[in-house]
Amino acid sequence: MKPLRAANPALLVEGRFHTAPGMFSFDRVDPGSRLLAENLPKLSGQVADFCAGWGYLSAEILRRIPEIAALDLYEADYDALEAAKANIRPARFQPGFFWTDLLREQVTRRYDAIVMNPPFHRGRATEPEIGAGMIRAAAKALKGGGRLVMVANRRLPYEAVVSASFANCAEIAGDSSFKVLTARR
Repeated sequence: MKPLRAANPALLVEGRFHTAPGMFSFDRVDPGSRLLAENLPKLSGQVADFCAGWGYLSAEILRRIPEIAALDLYEADYDALEAAKANIRPARFQPGFFWTDLLREQVTRRYDAIVMNPPFHRGRATEPEIGAGMIRAAAKALKGGGRLVMVANRRLPYEAVVSASFANCAEIAGDSSFKVLTARR
């Protein structure tokens, strides 16, 4: 595989995921994403992975939930999206890959479910409004009755944002650092 970033060598995480320095969690599977993958509820229909990064959650969705009909990945980091293309093994269908800044660009497709691990900082400072914006983008992209499943750091106050955009919100899993939330549109 060609280096994903010119000055940094590509890496292989867990023997199957191509990444490179500069990407979120480039040297390991993020613990929040792993918690979300381990607690994915049954999903079906058209599914999207918002903030898909290098594709770990999408790979786990395809592996764990054979009932889905389609999967689209949305990511603002072009190199991470290119890595996701290499990391996702086509299944019964070819996933869609969208280089999209979900805070600035509207999603035109509508989904039965959206799974995400939204970012909450641009540099070192915590900016919960980024994740809140991702939640609002997910609400707009879901069909009526559609389901959001997301992971967040336990200290981030996303329940109020989820409750403002969705009919209900519940924590379905968690540990001392992370919480997995689900909500219906």
